[in-house]
Amino acid sequence: MKNVSKIVYYAAAMCITAIGLIVAWPTMNLMPSYIHAWAQDDWYSIALGFQNNGFDFFHPETLIYNKQFPGWWMLDNGSTITSVDFPIHVYIVALFMKLFGTTAPWVFRCWTLIISLVGLYFLYLLGMRLTKSVVKSALIVLIVITSPVYAYYFNSYIPSAPSLALVFTGFWAYVRYVQENDRRFWHLAIATLGLAALIRTSQAVPFVAICCFELLRLTKDEDHKVTAKEYFSKFKKLLPSVIIVIVVILGYMAWNAHLKKTYGSLFLDHLEYPNGWEDVTDIFDNIRSRWKFHYFTELQHYVILLTMVVSVVFTVIFKKKVRRNSWLWLALIYSFGAMCFFVAMMRQYRDHDYYCLDSFFFPVVFIFIIGLRQLPNPKKWWTIGCSAALLFLCIMMSIEVKDNIKNRRIGEDRTIVCAERYEKFGKWLDEKGIDRDVKILTIHAYSQNTPFIAMNRKGYTLMWCDQDIVDSTLNFKYDYISIEDQIFNNEFEFMYDVYSRFERIDGSDEVSLCKLHDTVFCKTADEFFKNK
Repeated sequence: MKNVSKIVYYAAAMCITAIGLIVAWPTMNLMPSYIHAWAQDDWYSIALGFQNNGFDFFHPETLIYNKQFPGWWMLDNGSTITSVDFPIHVYIVALFMKLFGTTAPWVFRCWTLIISLVGLYFLYLLGMRLTKSVVKSALIVLIVITSPVYAYYFNSYIPSAPSLALVFTGFWAYVRYVQENDRRFWHLAIATLGLAALIRTSQAVPFVAICCFELLRLTKDEDHKVTAKEYFSKFKKLLPSVIIVIVVILGYMAWNAHLKKTYGSLFLDHLEYPNGWEDVTDIFDNIRSRWKFHYFTELQHYVILLTMVVSVVFTVIFKKKVRRNSWLWLALIYSFGAMCFFVAMMRQYRDHDYYCLDSFFFPVVFIFIIGLRQLPNPKKWWTIGCSAALLFLCIMMSIEVKDNIKNRRIGEDRTIVCAERYEKFGKWLDEKGIDRDVKILTIHAYSQNTPFIAMNRKGYTLMWCDQDIVDSTLNFKYDYISIEDQIFNNEFEFMYDVYSRFERIDGSDEVSLCKLHDTVFCKTADEFFKNK
């Protein structure tokens, strides 16, 4: 907006940064833990894998040989290479780790936070272009930055927030293209949204939505009916960047499929649609009970709902015209795509709140922006009151989101305990002179990559008690077996057929180093620990 001082934009950037740091600071150097520590550790391991493979971008590595897909850990893939969505985000993290000489969590979290905050600034710019209001734009960003699901992941290891930041940027570029008719911003929007789709496949939805909306928009003209020749002429000028992005996406998908077929994968790559109506009901019950106020807080629900109701009432009463190229059509197309993704992956929503960021989070925010756009902007004498109300909301929402994040980390976490034990065990292995190239089979360590990150070693994981998984895993070509002493004690009777064949060679205070016998070696847990 030309009539807005640059100071306003500088102030917005500073406020976004300040709120982001306040919310994120307590967790900035914490290892993956608590909710979705498993997925976070998997992404963390990819960054460490680039350190180990000489930064070979097209052969990303994890730290385990038997991967979850395909085969549920029953296949020895012979390599730690894994298929993964376009890992540019993690690759940059690995480069920074190399630059700073450390693989500490703060490096990963800082990069994710920076990208997320930059994305929020472009969301503010998007709000300014659509609402023409500083206050409204600030409210939009405030809703997003204090959303529990966004705040929890915007300095996390999972690439959902960074890819969503690219979507914010892409939408800003597209709106600017529409408003200024400058094709440079069309190409920027397509490139940015294409990159978001590469990093997070689910973000192909906004890319497709923009393309569909533009095809619809090309049929409109304020002065005359668009002829087929004019339509094709406009379409032809926009096509090159779309083709390039689609070719790149399909090319990487083909390469990723090759990686999975050859080496296996840590990451899900198939649909998870519900198995019947009962499954749908169960999923919605789980979402309601587990994530009710994790997508948006209770206060945010009220703010969004009230805004939309007032917007509709205002539009009806004052008969405010909705223009032919209204952004509402884009919101509807985007929402339809997000709902299709939701149905296709519905079973994942039961346990994974970050799938919200990958699908319907931004459609909700975008519809909220459209609702604000329909309302009159505050006049000068209302600005002070609106700013005071915004400050009050900022304080209340910040308190709510910090409480939410704190509640996610209440109680003992299995991942933290595992990481602490295996970190000590890794140091003990170094002291004993056990080479870092040996392959270690970890028994029931949570999550799959956690012990190997802590030990700074590679190996195999046995996480499930299913007999076929146990039988397959114990036949892998590993050098040693490791198991936490507490787990051995607690599970000895339950896993007697397996644990009774273990011989404790040595170990640290809390983790034992073992080898496997063909027959029963110890009949009791006490007998196993006799040389401790």
